[in-house]
Amino acid sequence: SGTVGNLVLALNLARLFVTTSLNYAQFPYRVRFCWWGAEEVGLLGSIYHVEQASLPSATTESGRLQDYLVYFNYDMLASPNSNFGILDSLSVPPGTPNKTLPGTDRITNLFQQWFNEQKLPWTKSGIGGGRDFVPFLTEGIASGGVNTGAGGFKSATERDQYTALLETGNSGLANVAYDSCYHQQCDRINNVNPFAYEKVVKAADYAIEYMGRLRDLEK
Repeated sequence: SGTVGNLVLALNLARLFVTTSLNYAQFPYRVRFCWWGAEEVGLLGSIYHVEQASLPSATTESGRLQDYLVYFNYDMLASPNSNFGILDSLSVPPGTPNKTLPGTDRITNLFQQWFNEQKLPWTKSGIGGGRDFVPFLTEGIASGGVNTGAGGFKSATERDQYTALLETGNSGLANVAYDSCYHQQCDRINNVNPFAYEKVVKAADYAIEYMGRLRDLEK
């Protein structure tokens, strides 16, 4: 779901930029879309990219680490028993450089604001190890993102919180995994929640558009 969600974002952004009749202004910053491999066996893809981007031989085209100001992680976006998880800046791994924290906190607040304005519930999601944002955080790059849960279970309290704001049928089931097919053979194309998928991709789009229009990301 994250792979396709990122592809939808990239294709639509490209279409806006190349369709002159839309008068869609260019961003002051470049936007790079990446798809990482081998996350489940040690973040090999994202770590390799960060290592290569740190080399003196790295170019603007291949990606230079010093050019990265913000990293968004969009993974697991359509879990059937979804929540709306916002990566929580207060749970960054120990040893994360202090310079990363203000920007990461700003990203967290941006997503929280969007969900609040849309009158949608949200849940804090830990920024722990085992996810592709970790190599970027470690290098001092502000990071954030959204997800819809994985193998954990939705509590009755969380279900009730979602029921209070969502239409009947969209709040999910208590004491059931967010995705009972997580890492299972049953995790196929029909194992998605279209309602949640649409909402989190729109949240991701908003974050890209908002950050892309700023002119002071270095700060």
